[in-house]
Amino acid sequence: MDFKVGVGKSDFAALREAGNYYVDKTELIHELVNDTDNEVTLFTRPRRFGKTLMMSMMENFFSIRKNSANLFEGLAITEHGDFCKEWMNQHPVLFISFKDVEAEEFSDAYDMLGVRLADVCKDLADAIDTDAVGELPQTIKVCGFC
Repeated sequence: MDFKVGVGKSDFAALREAGNYYVDKTELIHELVNDTDNEVTLFTRPRRFGKTLMMSMMENFFSIRKNSANLFEGLAITEHGDFCKEWMNQHPVLFISFKDVEAEEFSDAYDMLGVRLADVCKDLADAIDTDAVGELPQTIKVCGFC
Protein backbone atom coordinates (compact mmCIF):
# COMPACT_ATOMS: atom_id res chain seq x y z
CA MET A 1 0.00 0.00 0.00
CA ASP A 2 1.29 3.47 -0.88
CA PHE A 3 1.02 6.05 1.84
CA LYS A 4 0.78 9.78 1.24
CA VAL A 5 2.15 12.31 3.66
CA GLY A 6 -0.67 14.50 4.96
CA VAL A 7 1.25 17.67 5.72
CA GLY A 8 -0.66 19.97 8.04
CA LYS A 9 -3.46 17.50 8.79
CA SER A 10 -4.52 17.45 12.42
CA ASP A 11 -7.75 15.43 12.12
CA PHE A 12 -7.02 11.78 12.96
CA ALA A 13 -10.12 10.43 11.17
CA ALA A 14 -9.40 12.39 7.97
CA LEU A 15 -5.76 11.32 8.03
CA ARG A 16 -6.61 7.62 8.44
CA GLU A 17 -9.50 7.67 5.95
CA ALA A 18 -7.26 9.27 3.32
CA GLY A 19 -4.62 6.56 3.81
CA ASN A 20 -2.00 9.09 4.87
CA TYR A 21 1.22 8.06 6.55
CA TYR A 22 0.74 7.92 10.31
CA VAL A 23 3.30 7.26 13.05
CA ASP A 24 1.36 5.00 15.41
CA LYS A 25 1.07 6.62 18.83
CA THR A 26 -2.02 4.69 19.93
CA GLU A 27 -0.13 2.70 22.57
CA LEU A 28 -0.04 5.97 24.50
CA ILE A 29 -3.80 5.66 25.10
CA HIS A 30 -3.33 2.33 26.86
CA GLU A 31 -0.37 3.62 28.86
CA LEU A 32 -2.21 6.76 30.01
CA VAL A 33 -5.18 4.76 31.27
CA ASN A 34 -3.37 1.77 32.76
CA ASP A 35 0.11 2.93 33.69
CA THR A 36 -0.46 6.38 35.19
CA ASP A 37 -2.42 7.76 38.10
CA ASN A 38 -2.66 11.26 36.64
CA GLU A 39 -5.59 13.55 37.22
CA VAL A 40 -4.29 15.77 34.42
CA THR A 41 -1.89 15.08 31.58
CA LEU A 42 -0.23 17.97 29.78
CA PHE A 43 1.15 17.32 26.30
CA THR A 44 3.89 19.81 25.58
CA ARG A 45 5.55 19.88 22.21
CA PRO A 46 6.87 22.64 19.99
CA ARG A 47 4.52 24.21 17.50
CA ARG A 48 3.57 21.89 14.58
CA PHE A 49 4.67 18.70 16.41
CA GLY A 50 1.28 16.95 16.43
CA LYS A 51 -0.46 17.97 19.66
CA THR A 52 -3.82 18.50 17.97
CA LEU A 53 -3.46 15.29 15.96
CA MET A 54 -2.76 13.38 19.19
CA MET A 55 -5.81 14.86 20.90
CA SER A 56 -7.92 14.11 17.82
CA MET A 57 -6.72 10.49 17.98
CA MET A 58 -7.79 10.31 21.63
CA GLU A 59 -11.15 11.91 20.90
CA ASN A 60 -11.81 9.36 18.16
CA PHE A 61 -10.87 6.52 20.51
CA PHE A 62 -12.89 7.54 23.57
CA SER A 63 -15.88 9.51 22.22
CA ILE A 64 -19.25 7.89 22.73
CA ARG A 65 -20.53 9.93 19.79
CA LYS A 66 -18.28 8.04 17.36
CA ASN A 67 -17.94 4.53 16.01
CA SER A 68 -14.28 4.55 15.16
CA ALA A 69 -13.07 0.94 15.38
CA ASN A 70 -12.23 0.96 11.67
CA LEU A 71 -9.89 3.96 12.14
CA PHE A 72 -7.77 1.99 14.60
CA GLU A 73 -7.49 -1.22 12.57
CA GLY A 74 -3.86 -2.31 12.31
CA LEU A 75 -2.67 0.07 15.02
CA ALA A 76 -1.00 -0.92 18.30
CA ILE A 77 -4.01 -0.19 20.50
CA THR A 78 -6.00 -3.02 18.90
CA GLU A 79 -3.58 -5.52 20.45
CA HIS A 80 -5.36 -4.73 23.74
CA GLY A 81 -8.75 -6.23 22.81
CA ASP A 82 -10.35 -6.18 26.27
CA PHE A 83 -9.13 -2.63 26.83
CA CYS A 84 -10.68 -1.52 23.52
CA LYS A 85 -14.02 -3.14 24.41
CA GLU A 86 -14.05 -1.34 27.75
CA TRP A 87 -12.85 2.10 26.59
CA MET A 88 -13.32 2.61 22.83
CA ASN A 89 -16.27 4.89 22.06
CA GLN A 90 -17.63 4.57 25.59
CA HIS A 91 -17.19 8.04 27.10
CA PRO A 92 -18.39 11.61 26.57
CA VAL A 93 -15.53 13.73 25.26
CA LEU A 94 -15.13 17.48 25.13
CA PHE A 95 -12.50 18.29 22.51
CA ILE A 96 -11.38 21.89 22.16
CA SER A 97 -8.44 22.97 20.07
CA PHE A 98 -7.08 26.47 20.44
CA LYS A 99 -4.67 26.17 17.53
CA ASP A 100 -6.61 28.68 15.44
CA VAL A 101 -7.25 31.12 18.30
CA GLU A 102 -4.64 33.76 17.66
CA ALA A 103 -4.66 37.48 17.09
CA GLU A 104 -2.43 40.48 17.56
CA GLU A 105 -4.63 41.98 20.26
CA PHE A 106 -5.67 40.15 23.44
CA SER A 107 -9.29 41.27 23.11
CA ASP A 108 -9.50 39.81 19.58
CA ALA A 109 -8.02 36.49 20.73
CA TYR A 110 -10.44 36.46 23.67
CA ASP A 111 -13.37 37.01 21.31
CA MET A 112 -12.14 34.20 19.04
CA LEU A 113 -11.90 31.94 22.08
CA GLY A 114 -15.50 32.76 22.96
CA VAL A 115 -16.65 31.86 19.47
CA ARG A 116 -14.70 28.59 19.59
CA LEU A 117 -16.22 27.62 22.95
CA ALA A 118 -19.71 28.52 21.73
CA ASP A 119 -19.20 26.27 18.68
CA VAL A 120 -18.17 23.39 20.97
CA CYS A 121 -21.27 23.94 23.13
CA LYS A 122 -23.51 23.87 20.06
CA ASP A 123 -21.89 20.63 18.92
CA LEU A 124 -22.63 19.08 22.33
CA ALA A 125 -26.28 20.13 22.56
CA ASP A 126 -27.52 16.66 21.58
CA ALA A 127 -25.25 14.95 24.13
CA ILE A 128 -26.64 16.96 27.03
CA ASP A 129 -30.13 15.55 26.49
CA THR A 130 -29.09 11.91 26.30
CA ASP A 131 -28.88 9.15 28.88
CA ALA A 132 -25.22 8.64 27.89
CA VAL A 133 -24.30 11.64 30.03
CA GLY A 134 -25.41 11.78 33.65
CA GLU A 135 -27.26 14.65 35.26
CA LEU A 136 -25.32 17.89 35.49
CA PRO A 137 -25.09 19.36 38.98
CA GLN A 138 -27.16 22.53 39.33
CA THR A 139 -24.02 24.59 39.99
CA ILE A 140 -22.40 23.71 36.64
CA LYS A 141 -23.05 25.85 33.59
CA VAL A 142 -22.57 24.05 30.29
CA CYS A 143 -20.84 27.03 28.73
CA GLY A 144 -20.53 30.65 29.76
CA PHE A 145 -20.37 31.77 26.13
CA CYS A 146 -23.57 30.00 24.94
